[in-house]
Amino acid sequence: MFKNSNKKLFLPILLAGIFYSVSFPPIDLYYLICFSFVLLIDIIIYSRSIKQAVFRSYSVFFIASLIGVSWIGLSGMRENADKFLIAGGIFVVFVYPLFFVLPSVLFYLLNKNFTSSGKKIIPLLTFPFLWTGFEYLQTFGQINFPWLFAGNSQSYNLSKIQFAEYTGMFGVSFWICLLSVLLFILLKNIKSSEIKYNRKNVAIAFSILVIYFLPDLFNQLNTNIYPETGKLKVGIVQPNINPWTKWAGKRQDLIPGYIEQINSIKSGNPDVGLIILPETALPYYFRERIFEDRLSQIVNTCDSIETPLLIGTPDLVYYKDQNLAPGDAKVMKSSGLKYDTYNSAVLFEPGIEPDDFQKHQKIKLVIGSERMPYQEILSFTKSIVSWGVGLSSWQIGQDTNIFTLPGDVKFNTAVCYESVYPGFFADFVNKGAEFSVIITNDGWWGTFFGTYQHNRFAVFRAIENRRWIARCANTGISDFIDPKGNFYLETEINEKANLIHEVGLINKKTFYTENGDVFSEGCLLVSMLLLGGSFFFRNKKT
Repeated sequence: MFKNSNKKLFLPILLAGIFYSVSFPPIDLYYLICFSFVLLIDIIIYSRSIKQAVFRSYSVFFIASLIGVSWIGLSGMRENADKFLIAGGIFVVFVYPLFFVLPSVLFYLLNKNFTSSGKKIIPLLTFPFLWTGFEYLQTFGQINFPWLFAGNSQSYNLSKIQFAEYTGMFGVSFWICLLSVLLFILLKNIKSSEIKYNRKNVAIAFSILVIYFLPDLFNQLNTNIYPETGKLKVGIVQPNINPWTKWAGKRQDLIPGYIEQINSIKSGNPDVGLIILPETALPYYFRERIFEDRLSQIVNTCDSIETPLLIGTPDLVYYKDQNLAPGDAKVMKSSGLKYDTYNSAVLFEPGIEPDDFQKHQKIKLVIGSERMPYQEILSFTKSIVSWGVGLSSWQIGQDTNIFTLPGDVKFNTAVCYESVYPGFFADFVNKGAEFSVIITNDGWWGTFFGTYQHNRFAVFRAIENRRWIARCANTGISDFIDPKGNFYLETEINEKANLIHEVGLINKKTFYTENGDVFSEGCLLVSMLLLGGSFFFRNKKT
């Protein structure tokens, strides 16, 4: 539709990037992502070389990143914030677009190869498979940022995303791409045809309507029922503590505030079965002797109210067999002992000794801020970034436990960033979780987009697994999410709050919970076969 002149393409590139970014929370313009893809497809198809395809697709997603994830760098400009965030944010804005360049360039090659063999429609129909497959591929390894994935843009569009219980969030990405391709074909035909309303265009328009309303038809025909086998009253403590001053201030002063909120929840709700505190609520290694008095206060509170407390805390573990310590293990200067530290969720239980507490060590760690990627191989990199808030050089967690409460009630806990990985989250639910918990500390981002995005993306974890989610954040947003993605008791950002709500306990598993990303794996396989086939057809033609 657009000619190859760079001047002519400036506006489409700009609009494609803007449309893509404003499709995501908290801006409620999720429908614009289809128009972004229409522009992107056109821009790639009319590229004359791989170099042009790379530059143009990078430009689109640079603009999208500049708007959509600039909150990382902007957060570093807040009072008391570590200036590393500014550098990290700039790095993300420039590097993150590269993750979207690969599927764009492969689509360019597919289109070039098939078009040269006379098959013009095939590359367009491969676009949804290609894009979805490579979104899924980005969740592997330690270098990834599964944030601005197309499906995530629809977190406000609940009526259209319920089928994610089968396909996961990536199925929603596929649906968006398919709509975008058909819309592109329709607009191209209308522009190039003298007869605007011929049968072909009517058929394409009808197909767009059918595919758009297919999720609604699914909602009507879906007979799956996920009955609640019981209920559990859950309390959430949102303490609203500045994350920067928390680590630098008098950490012992935090405990009385926590205990006051815990007791307030218990006194008003004596039947509460679990009380949750956010990620790194205890900003120290709680089992070390130097913190024994603070640990005693929490343990005594837990015993006195006779209610389990799930608390986010750093955890330090010494290797019993020093020879088995990994190459990137930390070494105690005074004794030479090897140890590691973990970002953990720990379940304090009445009458249970601290060494026997159930825990989950965070596995999906934020690149740079929590751990340098592949530092177990490149050990010299682990000291490149060192924050003043106890966050750098966490070890990758080994505990993949499901927590068990009295009455054999089971739940899984995702720590912060882990909640944006669909298959990873489902793996834990598949182990028997009857409801889910997310603990996080989004206080680093304040009221910037990231705080809202992180909260809204959890909608997919609830729908994919049909589980209630209790989400506890330090400074907000805390809330409860039901199995259809509806929110309850959402807090404001930067407020101190206690939340109490009953969550349903569900044992039945969804197709996605049991089978994971088979749909996405299929898309990736189809993409690879089509890419290989495109070279075969091109060579055969020549």
